[in-house]
Amino acid sequence: MFDDVFDDKQWKIARDKTGLKDGLTEKVSMGDEFKRFQKDKTVDAARFLLQKVEIYERQLKDKHAREKYYNALLKVIQDQKAALEMGIHPPETPVQNGPTPKEMDDIANEAVEMQKEYLRGFDNTNNDPNCPIAPAAKRIYLKVTKEFPTVEGKIKSERLAVTEILQKCKALGTNPNLQAKPEVAITVAQKILETLVKSEAVYTDLHTDFVVEAAGVRKEEGRETNATKEVDKLLARLNEEMAQIADGNHACRLSLKTTLQSLGNNPKAQEMVGQLHV
Repeated sequence: MFDDVFDDKQWKIARDKTGLKDGLTEKVSMGDEFKRFQKDKTVDAARFLLQKVEIYERQLKDKHAREKYYNALLKVIQDQKAALEMGIHPPETPVQNGPTPKEMDDIANEAVEMQKEYLRGFDNTNNDPNCPIAPAAKRIYLKVTKEFPTVEGKIKSERLAVTEILQKCKALGTNPNLQAKPEVAITVAQKILETLVKSEAVYTDLHTDFVVEAAGVRKEEGRETNATKEVDKLLARLNEEMAQIADGNHACRLSLKTTLQSLGNNPKAQEMVGQLHV
């Protein structure tokens, strides 16, 4: 609050720079006053110091206006007065103005678009005869059925990826340099396992999210309906894909295990076998 108010040393340095090397008047010792203020930097102490500064200023103007240091010293004094007054009467925090008319229009337009987006969730654009009537169930059902092709496509892609990984596992196991360069084989096996684990995370998350959303349809319907039967069919298709992926994943791990065990008592190979969990 009074960060710009001098202490006695700062005052002496500023005063000396003006050309005045000693006290100006016997009526007040500004060095002592600044020193006293720094021990008790309160508003009351600032008001008292301000009175002393004003006395000093009057003496300067009345008796020393012709001195060479006059202008420079007057500026120092006036700057200190301003610093004290700023601390005594700090500026109020400006009141935040409300949004402008344009900002209000933007907010309104954004709200309209959000409402439209929400209502689009209730549009049965495909005229699905299994679509529920109840709004909550309808919205979840339409979301699930519209997302299904994308989810199924991504899971199928992961199934193909696991099939490719299995081919790499088999190729590693039949590599003629396997025994001659076990460290290279272990490094390749580690990279294959890392790829497999990343793939697991992708398809597991996709399947789990879809299962959770599909469960919302049954919850909102509260009984078996055409909507729940349709969602169950979609889940069955995903579960079939997931079963094939699980088989491929297991085959990959078994192939890697066989390859690593063929390396005998290699510590790194044995450690990695433990990571395969098969």
